Amino acid sequence: MKLADDRVARFARQLLVPAFGELAQLRLQEARVRAVGAGAAASPALVTLVQAGIGRLWLDDPEPVSPADLAGWLFAPGDVGRSRAEAARAALSLLSRFATVEPYPVGGVPTATLVAAPSTAEALIAAEVARRAGAPHVVLEPDADGGSIVSIPPRAPCYACARSTAGGGRPALAAAAALAALGAAELVQMIAAPGAIPGRRIELVRGIASARPTSRLAGCVCGVDPRAGAA
Repeated sequence: MKLADDRVARFARQLLVPAFGELAQLRLQEARVRAVGAGAAASPALVTLVQAGIGRLWLDDPEPVSPADLAGWLFAPGDVGRSRAEAARAALSLLSRFATVEPYPVGGVPTATLVAAPSTAEALIAAEVARRAGAPHVVLEPDADGGSIVSIPPRAPCYACARSTAGGGRPALAAAAALAALGAAELVQMIAAPGAIPGRRIELVRGIASARPTSRLAGCVCGVDPRAGAA
């Protein structure tokens, strides 16, 4: 399978990135990404995914647009009160004709997941669903003037093992944008080049990013391949 000429033209600069190339772009084209959370903190990540060439983006957010969401990249004042998923779909669909953006279909099976949930409990649930499906996923943890992202490829330590147990504030817009875009870039790499990104936490503090590998808590179920029980 080869990229169509119009896609080659659209993603020409991306295709020149070392170790990326046509196969990586094809993987993005075929990907189905579930985005858990579509509020202001998540919006830069959603824009990044669509413009990178993700083929299908599923928005999973039942909440309405709030005035606080207007600080993000997607929503206009007239969107307040509308479904976040629908308002974000309308805005994102204008950015690329190569991406299909739609509400998450119940029972849909994504190939990767971005988690920008409003609470730790919701993030843990979404991440565990992705882990059991063997799908790479990235969890955003905005906090104060920065935050963290947790990258979880298949068979890496799970989010319950790697999550932060401190913090919990919301960042300023600039920090949220940087954090979300960085998380989207991690997910793009995991889709485009499976195995290239290890399980890791990336901390973003005052614009400076630092990474460290995640580790598995003793006895955690994530040490067992979820597909083994189905054999």
